[in-house]
Amino acid sequence: MNRTKKIVLGVSIDAVGAASMPAVFALAGLEVTVIGPRGLAITASRHVREHIATGGSPASVREAMEAHVAENPEGYARVVVVDEPLLREFVECPASPRLAALSSFLSDASRLRRMLSKIDFMQDAVHHGVPVPAFQVVSSPEELKDRNPFDQPFVVKSEFSMSGSGVHIIRNDSDLERALPKLAGPLLIQEYLAGPVGSTAVLFRNGRPACWFSYYLRRNWPHVVAASSAIEICSLPEIENILRKVGSTRQLHGLCGIDWIVDANTGKPLVLELNPRPVPGLLAAGRAGVSFPEAIADLLEDGTAVQSPASVSPPLYRLFPQHLLWAIDERRPWEFVRTFANAPWRDPKLLVCTLRRVVTHYWPAWLRDGLKRLTRGHTNTLAAAPVAGK
Repeated sequence: MNRTKKIVLGVSIDAVGAASMPAVFALAGLEVTVIGPRGLAITASRHVREHIATGGSPASVREAMEAHVAENPEGYARVVVVDEPLLREFVECPASPRLAALSSFLSDASRLRRMLSKIDFMQDAVHHGVPVPAFQVVSSPEELKDRNPFDQPFVVKSEFSMSGSGVHIIRNDSDLERALPKLAGPLLIQEYLAGPVGSTAVLFRNGRPACWFSYYLRRNWPHVVAASSAIEICSLPEIENILRKVGSTRQLHGLCGIDWIVDANTGKPLVLELNPRPVPGLLAAGRAGVSFPEAIADLLEDGTAVQSPASVSPPLYRLFPQHLLWAIDERRPWEFVRTFANAPWRDPKLLVCTLRRVVTHYWPAWLRDGLKRLTRGHTNTLAAAPVAGK
């Protein structure tokens, strides 16, 4: 039984979706230490016991994590990396054995790379019988100029990207011309499918799902392939079998998100990608009849409990503060007001911090940049604009 009740969260970017993570782990009975740059929204949470400030780069965060864990070899039950840039840093510079022992995702850099690579993940998924859309791989953007791989609309994905930043829907030659300058390196070319896109938040235990719930991604912000600002909890009977197959491909152990699309022709979900990190909205899982804090506590106590979601259809869950930005852009004042039902009222400093990000997002660039220089002198500041996070 592991009686250590402390956890390290490594964070390198100001993803607004990460700000709720300390509450999840605190409810699991853990003391939370955040290692990352100053001014991140997550550091404002009252559930953060200690913040170890670093430089603004993922390399600085990695180095600080290594040093802190080395100084406290018995101090932590787990280490969790919250964002993709920091995970990729551990691909380039593999974690030390001591740090890797606290995170299964950091224990093997080559395995982590295959999970982060949209190309490698899809190839591994096919090998293990995971249902996925039809796809091809091309070595460079130039290969797209001479052929349409599916003779119909298709999706181009950069090998490494986040929150839709490297995803382009190609419906015609004009779409392709606009996308080409933004593309580089090997690309995943996926069949474009009609149907709702969703995600499953899951806690894996030694390759098997221990707790999960699924939801449709609604009201994406700031564009159609970006992260969602609202979720609609759903129940799909095929998901559990998919989770078992995905989990077994790499013996996953920890919090993940799996994105999928329901094929309009068959009504079956097809897997799009894996996010080997915790995803936003975990506190909404109670509406599906499961508790991630309870599941995390059970995992740390070497328990065997499995929580599967109930077949319920609760109303739309508006993510705070992401949905505020959607409501402003769409000029929907009532939706703006309704979003506050999910605000962190018991965490007032975090509430103020996230609201400030909403306000400063709409300031002119010169004013934001001036405040950044005045307050911190680097890009990770209290005045930083929100970064969407799934």
